[in-house]
Amino acid sequence: MILKHLKEATGSRHAALESRLPLLDAGMSRASYLQFLRLFWGYYAPLERQLLALPYWNSMGFDYAERHKTPRLVQDLHALGETPDTIEGLARCQRLPTLASPGQLLGCLYVIEGATLGGQIITRRLQANLGLTPLTGAAFFDGYGADTGGQWKAFCAMLRANAGESVRQDDILDSANQTFETLGQWLFPPYPTPRGGTP
Repeated sequence: MILKHLKEATGSRHAALESRLPLLDAGMSRASYLQFLRLFWGYYAPLERQLLALPYWNSMGFDYAERHKTPRLVQDLHALGETPDTIEGLARCQRLPTLASPGQLLGCLYVIEGATLGGQIITRRLQANLGLTPLTGAAFFDGYGADTGGQWKAFCAMLRANAGESVRQDDILDSANQTFETLGQWLFPPYPTPRGGTP
């Protein structure tokens, strides 16, 4: 039930963000793609530092270490010509989702883990349009490769197991929306709020 509620609650923000990303466009240039990778790194690097410092992982029975996204972004940036110094100098997002409860963590994870599913489609387009593979600049969007579906199912099982009475469902839903919103504002400032949504 929680997954259905999340899909319904985040649908407008998810669609609004997805519609603005040019990653599936045949005409997207390599330079434009590199700029989006820089922006994704600027969002994920501080977000994952915050995520990994949270105290909730053991009680949730979930290991995020193998799902860490920032190393894949660094791999892609290196493949496309960035150096450790230029990556370290990239701007970092300052307005991140609030992660002060297990529910807020679950809502954020729903968005960034769910993105690995769409990333499979993006990976195929990147190879067709720009000749990029997971080894040459598309590792981030490739997610877990052939294991992406299995990893998503494992995440969903964990989410259902932890979304019980001790976790406020509103925290999960609000955090998922806040994650979509803050990512959208970082990628496309100023980012419009979907009609009927909360700024």
